[in-house]
Amino acid sequence: MRTLKLTTLIILFFSSIGYSQDNFELTIERKLSSDICTMGYLIANGEVLCYTLELPWADNLNNISCIPIGTYSGILRYDKTDGWRIQLENVPNRTGVQIHMGNYTNQIKGCVLVGTKAKVDNCSVQNSSGAYSKLKKAFYGTESPNSTPNKKIVITFK
Repeated sequence: MRTLKLTTLIILFFSSIGYSQDNFELTIERKLSSDICTMGYLIANGEVLCYTLELPWADNLNNISCIPIGTYSGILRYDKTDGWRIQLENVPNRTGVQIHMGNYTNQIKGCVLVGTKAKVDNCSVQNSSGAYSKLKKAFYGTESPNSTPNKKIVITFK
């Protein structure tokens, strides 16, 4: 009985201070693939947030190919000039694959760019900072976070 009470108290304590592990689920739904770029939508927890821009498929070669279809875990990075980005883990034969700001394929080395507008004719996304803000708000639940929630990040590429 004493063990049950102690276990209950521990569960209540950790749930009250925010140690729940919610998933933050992202889906990259690709809609256009050409020999110049790959474009689609970024969906966060079921809601379309913005457009995406990647390099074209090039046999998963590091720095010159879009990301292979599949599901990957992600981590947050705070060490870049933008102060926040999501990095994918365990992408086969790849390192440093991230979701970040940018507008054109010449700004990508195997990563994903986001924008609130897309131009198919020149393979670009616009208002990347606006899309990035939407992504951060979806993750934190607010535009002005004061702490990082304990969420598991899962990114699926289709």
